[in-house]
Amino acid sequence: MKKTLLLFLLPFVLTACSSMSPEECRSANWQQIGYLDGQNGVNPTVISDYVKDCRDAGVYPDQEMWQRGFEQGTVLYCSADNGYRVGKQGREYYGVCNNERFLENYQKGYQDYLVQKRLNEINKEISDIDTQLRMLKNDNENKQQRKTLESRRKELIRERTSLIVPTRSYNLKFSF
Repeated sequence: MKKTLLLFLLPFVLTACSSMSPEECRSANWQQIGYLDGQNGVNPTVISDYVKDCRDAGVYPDQEMWQRGFEQGTVLYCSADNGYRVGKQGREYYGVCNNERFLENYQKGYQDYLVQKRLNEINKEISDIDTQLRMLKNDNENKQQRKTLESRRKELIRERTSLIVPTRSYNLKFSF
């Protein structure tokens, strides 16, 4: 049972990073590795990392089999739905898809990722400002610092609101 699980997980481990041990190089199924790399949208230059890693073991990756697997894997990766998912996760895109819908959806997803990332940054900064404001004594000595912090907090809230409530425009035509 453990051996079966290990054999099942081996390809996933191999694609988790491009570094391969000599033993992994010797037992590699290059088409399967290529397939998993393609399915994950990995930078196709990863094959040169495999070549470098395996050279010391006296193993030369079957680049043709890897490429065949990679192309098969990108069929799944390059679906339009996956484009949004990949972008929303903030993952880098390496130009492996010919599907225009994938790219359009990736860009939409990546925009949403950037908005969420910025919202998180804003919320953190507001929280930090709130902490600083609580720690400041309410006296003349700290009046200017308090004013500066409150002003910055208001700016951040305005920015957060503009990100949460996007501006939408509609172009409607009515015919009678």
